[in-house]
Amino acid sequence: MRLVPTSQQFICKQCRSLVTIETFEHTRDGVPFCRCPNCNVKNALVETGATASQPGLVPVTRLLE
Repeated sequence: MRLVPTSQQFICKQCRSLVTIETFEHTRDGVPFCRCPNCNVKNALVETGATASQPGLVPVTRLLE
């Protein structure tokens, strides 16, 4: 039996850990990002339009200051 992820996830660009997305935040410029709970870095993400019930790996474009 294989475990299937139940939510959106991303791989942190700094610490390389797999993180489950709880909520998207947006910069003043409208760039979506999520904070890594392990290293507290902001990872700029590509919003795919998928919901938490549509599991998948969200691409990270860059780190934010």
